[in-house]
Amino acid sequence: MLISKALKASMIEQKHGLSSVDSKTDDSKGNIERWRDPAIPTTYDQSRSSIFSSVAMASSTAFLSSPVAAPKSARSSPSLSTPFASPFPRSLRIQPRASPSNLRPLTVAASVQVGQQEAAKPISSSPPPSLPFRVGHGFDLHRLEPNLPLIIGGIDIPHDRGCEAHSDGDVLLHCVTDAILGALGLPDIGQIFPDSDPKWKGAASWVFVKESVKLMHEAGYELGNLDATLILQRPKLSPHKEAIRENLCNLLGAHPSVVNLKAKTHEKVDSLGENRSIAAHTVVLLVRK
Repeated sequence: MLISKALKASMIEQKHGLSSVDSKTDDSKGNIERWRDPAIPTTYDQSRSSIFSSVAMASSTAFLSSPVAAPKSARSSPSLSTPFASPFPRSLRIQPRASPSNLRPLTVAASVQVGQQEAAKPISSSPPPSLPFRVGHGFDLHRLEPNLPLIIGGIDIPHDRGCEAHSDGDVLLHCVTDAILGALGLPDIGQIFPDSDPKWKGAASWVFVKESVKLMHEAGYELGNLDATLILQRPKLSPHKEAIRENLCNLLGAHPSVVNLKAKTHEKVDSLGENRSIAAHTVVLLVRK
């Protein structure tokens, strides 16, 4: 019913050149229904939206039909088999960097060969960089056996077990030595003082510490601070900690304020907790003189 009324009103307008707006009262609702031609905007916003839409459509049509949008061969051929032409200039398109012709399959053999070639290159003989500070970490562990002396930090600790080792088995001084050597970028204690050398058989471990301190000074560094942790189930080290720390300061030539020592049990877990071994960790900071 409403469609027929709108159609009739439109025909009258076209015949008599009337306005495209016809106001009619809807008795059922008591308000005014406005019948308009959909092509004619009724407000400023609708007019502006219509203009912008027309301009955008015209611009996109002109762009897609421009010579840049498609190559001449693509425009001249109406065939459906013609590939789609990008609307962007060629200089803006993303070009692949690789093609099947220059791709090599990644294989284990090829990776090993590349690694061997890199390893064969000579190491630079230039002097190491002069760093303001260096950090090193040391770790050592020894098995405990009956009827052997237990020496920690150069101090003889009364106990029914001791460390089985090529030297005196001082686990603390060994890891301190390794930490200093590591900070200097040198080989570990086992390479510099190998257990295959008879002259180190039963040697006192303070010799190793003194040698590492000498190398530290020759490299132009001094000890910034040291933090060590001993791990053993028995005996309790509380009565001996201060003597161990004092002796360690003397060997390092360091003030007691920069040397710290802690002792932990292993809560009866594995060989450490079962009093079958002893371990130590040490971290050192070396500072350039």
